[in-house]
Amino acid sequence: MMSLRTPLLTLTLITLFMSLGVDGTEWSVKYNPTEICVLKGSTVFINGTFTYPKDHEVTDTFWVIDPVKDVESLDLYKRTEFSGRIHYLGDKQQNFSFRLSNVTNDDQHMYCFRVSVNTPVKTDKYLYYPGVQLHITELHVNTPPEVTEREAAVLNCTTTCSLTDSPTFIWYKNGRPLSSSRNPLHLQPVSIEDAGSYRCAVRGYEHLPSPAQTLTVRCEFIMLPYKIEISIMLLSIIYRHIM
Repeated sequence: MMSLRTPLLTLTLITLFMSLGVDGTEWSVKYNPTEICVLKGSTVFINGTFTYPKDHEVTDTFWVIDPVKDVESLDLYKRTEFSGRIHYLGDKQQNFSFRLSNVTNDDQHMYCFRVSVNTPVKTDKYLYYPGVQLHITELHVNTPPEVTEREAAVLNCTTTCSLTDSPTFIWYKNGRPLSSSRNPLHLQPVSIEDAGSYRCAVRGYEHLPSPAQTLTVRCEFIMLPYKIEISIMLLSIIYRHIM
């Protein structure tokens, strides 16, 4: 599918299984993975590999966001919103990747790879779509509004998407790390000592914890046996009489 033509120059939007070279070698592009979820403020690596016909020579490679048909996409390096945060990696011949640091909610885009090649007869530009969808999330702690002593409490460290790198969670109570790395965090049975302020974080990104949430524990009221209550009342009466 040709979307833009100039003399000896074509811009082509292709999928991962289209376009053959004159020698029969197929273009192949693999994004790994195609969906990524990371924490706001963290660093993300977006990776891929590609092969191309032997009679082609790669002259340029770069990444773009949210490509639109018939519109020339701008290299991420040239976009002001990525200035100082993006670094291209790979050999630019078979491996292509980049690192994006201090990600923000505004970085949620579809990231696609574009390559320019020389062939025996012309120069081609290929844009590989769909690419990698980046999602940005933050941590939040969900706690029950209130629990009573000797009941069970479950605290969840939640995100709006599933974090990509199988994270290890860290729990904090009143600013101090807990020994448990399980998510959700189970407190059973709950005691009055469990009351406090809780945060969660991901190992390696301890500087990006969730906002604090308070767990309130209500003291359990235990009814005294009838005879004991009567005895306490009598002792109280005797004490007042003596005084």
